[in-house]
Amino acid sequence: MFSLFFSVLVFSLLYYVFPNVLYPLRIDKVPADAYVIPWMQPYPYFGYIPTVFNIDAVMANALILNMTFRINMWDGTIRVIPSTVYLGHDSKYLYVGGRFVGMYSNPASVPHDLQPNRFHIYFDVANDGVLKTPEAGSLFAVAIDVPPQEDLVSGQWDDMVWVYEPNQYKHMMWMPAYNYLWPDAHRAGLSIAAQTAEYDNSTGTVTIMFARFLRTPGTEDFNVLQMRPGERWAMGFLLELQYQKELDNRVDGWPKKTFGEWSDDSSWWPKLVIDLANPPP
Repeated sequence: MFSLFFSVLVFSLLYYVFPNVLYPLRIDKVPADAYVIPWMQPYPYFGYIPTVFNIDAVMANALILNMTFRINMWDGTIRVIPSTVYLGHDSKYLYVGGRFVGMYSNPASVPHDLQPNRFHIYFDVANDGVLKTPEAGSLFAVAIDVPPQEDLVSGQWDDMVWVYEPNQYKHMMWMPAYNYLWPDAHRAGLSIAAQTAEYDNSTGTVTIMFARFLRTPGTEDFNVLQMRPGERWAMGFLLELQYQKELDNRVDGWPKKTFGEWSDDSSWWPKLVIDLANPPP
């Protein structure tokens, strides 16, 4: 009996105590000006979200960020897009929602060649003000059909990673993980658990929502957003809205535009806090 008890005690120490000694939990201080993401679950639960949904109801109790994107278009006009971004989390997922009023379809689209509207969220995971490979981010793209259909036809997502691009640009920049991982592309995109989108042709409103895993073992080389239970992370973050067109994308960012500079300076990014150390009752 004593040997059995001793074995259980030793096993418990090895399993529970030693990992926390060797790899202590990350518990960051909450900056005074940080955006703290609340605990929440979408309604109805994200495992079942209808194709057409009211994002204000689905993302009730989320952190709500309002901003206006102003994107310089190819014809010299400026497309003004009042937008709302919703953020929430539970113990497993980061929930991201967005409503972009007056975005309409990408004017670069032609029949049988749909160019997507894209939303990005980037993280300075180390929160040190300097982007270093790999960092982490998410891309959500919505391709909208051109007349006469005028209907949402597809939505796709991918992980984003901060890496050196050796071919076209030859400097550090955000790239989709499948480009960075090629030919190991089957591992790309594993951090997104579910997604949905819709398009209202009468107002040109694009609405999106996706759930990103807070921890995705096996993807650490391109996704360093790997939170463990009991941790609290403060991270810099940046939002971007974009129309894609080969090598001439049109984009604006929040809190300010950065596309075209590809700077690794994230010291000015606002702070975002995800707190798994204090779950609700």
